[in-house]
Amino acid sequence: MGTTIERSAPGGAPSAAVRYPSTPSAATAWLDLARVCAMLAVVLVHVFAPVVTARYTDVGTTTWWTANAVDASLRWCVPVFIMISGSLLLRPREERLSVFYRRRFSRIGIPLVVWVAAYLAWEVYRTGITPSEAGGEILSGAPSIHLYFLFVLAGLYLLTPFLRVFVEHAGTPTVWWFAGLMSVIGMADQAIAGLDGTGEANAVTRFLPFVGYYVMGYLLREVAPTRRRTWGAAVTLLLGIVATAVGAGLLARADGAWGSASDYLYAYLSPTVLVMSIAAYLLFQAVGGRLLARAGAGAAAWRSRLKTVSDLSFGVFLVHVMILYTLRDLFGMPDSPIAMLSQAGQYAIAVLVLSLAVTLVFKRIPGLRATV
Repeated sequence: MGTTIERSAPGGAPSAAVRYPSTPSAATAWLDLARVCAMLAVVLVHVFAPVVTARYTDVGTTTWWTANAVDASLRWCVPVFIMISGSLLLRPREERLSVFYRRRFSRIGIPLVVWVAAYLAWEVYRTGITPSEAGGEILSGAPSIHLYFLFVLAGLYLLTPFLRVFVEHAGTPTVWWFAGLMSVIGMADQAIAGLDGTGEANAVTRFLPFVGYYVMGYLLREVAPTRRRTWGAAVTLLLGIVATAVGAGLLARADGAWGSASDYLYAYLSPTVLVMSIAAYLLFQAVGGRLLARAGAGAAAWRSRLKTVSDLSFGVFLVHVMILYTLRDLFGMPDSPIAMLSQAGQYAIAVLVLSLAVTLVFKRIPGLRATV
């Protein structure tokens, strides 16, 4: 049996009701599905990235276009992670500032300190960076290819208690305007920094361009996943992928190399990736919600397994780059489309299995549990 929940359309007017089962876990299980898929996408993005940036092939080859097509189709991964966080944390509730900050920063602060130190020590061994270069990486808020995300989360957590008050009292249209304005500012900031090299983000400001995604995650969770919206999201996602892949490819070909223009189109706040990410989030809500929001022991068991994997996703995110780079340093990447795809698939499977294993081990050791 289910219950009918009335949701609000973006303008604040009631929209078509959507039917969910009574249990909250069934109604929100799609968020676990989205988190697991985003985790897989992040791993694949890092697998294909050096092929796209022409480390293992030349721009314009069949191998390069294949990697570009795959990588471009996954650029929604980080924005979806951020929108999931917004959907879970921005819902207004009674919670003292001290309680919120203690809970959140005990979860993000320890991993940030431990993994920044671990990755910088690893880079000293791997590439020989100097202490001053390591310090610069920390101040930039990007001590590794993926750890900038921890600085983004830390900044968003700082704002969360105040954003909760805003979204509760400002009214839905005003919150939508705010999310749109912050997204436009974020896109402009990334365009200026990426194309002109001006105003590069640092450890303190790295989160600001992502505030729009964070608020939209909360707003879009309240949008009813009607059939029309679901098909619209699917078409939008496809168009966003094609525009990103083709646009980045043409720009790289025109420059003769992977440069700032093509790199910007891949950025998480480029216009094509923005619309792609919103569409992907809505599809997870609609399709994932329908698949998982079912009654019965079998459906409940699947939701439980999905939740278990979802709870490991943060640890996999933290660990996977060290494992992937080690494997890639040892075995490289072939310059042939079929061989490249095969090798990339093997890397992805090996990295996921090993990262899950490391995360599980860490979670069973009291002194290491807090790091993942």
